[in-house]
Amino acid sequence: MNTLDLTKTGGFPFTQDMLDWIQQNSLAVMNMLGAKLLPDSLANTANTPVGLVGINPGTTQIYKAGWLWYNNEILHFPTDIDASGLPTLSPASGLVYGFAIQETDMPVSYFDGTSHNTKISRTVTIAAAANTLTATFIPLTTVIYYFDNGLRELVESSVSISLSGISGTVYYRKNFMSNNMQVRGRLTITPAVVDPPGIQSAISALPTGYRPANTVPIWAQLKNFGNAFPNVSGTDYIMGSYMEILADGTINILPIKSSSASSYEVSFNIIIPLD
Repeated sequence: MNTLDLTKTGGFPFTQDMLDWIQQNSLAVMNMLGAKLLPDSLANTANTPVGLVGINPGTTQIYKAGWLWYNNEILHFPTDIDASGLPTLSPASGLVYGFAIQETDMPVSYFDGTSHNTKISRTVTIAAAANTLTATFIPLTTVIYYFDNGLRELVESSVSISLSGISGTVYYRKNFMSNNMQVRGRLTITPAVVDPPGIQSAISALPTGYRPANTVPIWAQLKNFGNAFPNVSGTDYIMGSYMEILADGTINILPIKSSSASSYEVSFNIIIPLD
């Protein structure tokens, strides 16, 4: 990196050009640090907002004072704000809440007696605007949050399963640093009404950004082997169900009928690469 050797005597010339040189070097370091917080899939993408240490919406939507990295700039978020009471969308106006960039110019008196707005302070606050990422407005839903334990989602999203004979919830969350996601769930299968063996039922779908590059097989294990039920033909016991997640996000399951069970539960917990 570029440095100044300040050990020389004679009076160092802190001119405007020299101060600008120092500032540009500092900005280069900040840009590098901000860019390193992005996953490989977003490398060199300056317009991806990253919430740095301090900003953490969590489950309570308490936005702590911290910093945002956006458009090659570190922006200070100076005040804690409780956004739990803010609606995510106002149907009447079509506005959403987000981080609004505010700029304050402050004057500096020069040696020639003139005054110029030279000190520029840029911070962010919570405000409402159109749901579009712009140079001055960052919708809350567009920010990737960086936490002390890595660039990953701490709060899980979920999709509910409501299909004839199959019910439950599938939870998922992404780790941006390793570019993978955790998918887990527990499903209740009612054998009397599920599709016959050999038929895969599309029970739900994961949204864009949470889909594998190729089909991923999953083994959903029977909750309690002590209560294993014979299959419908009586030739074997039900130990679980085959599942898969397709590249388009579709979740398939191959339910197995039983000759005796009114219902049984299967569960799964898997880490899936996204590249």
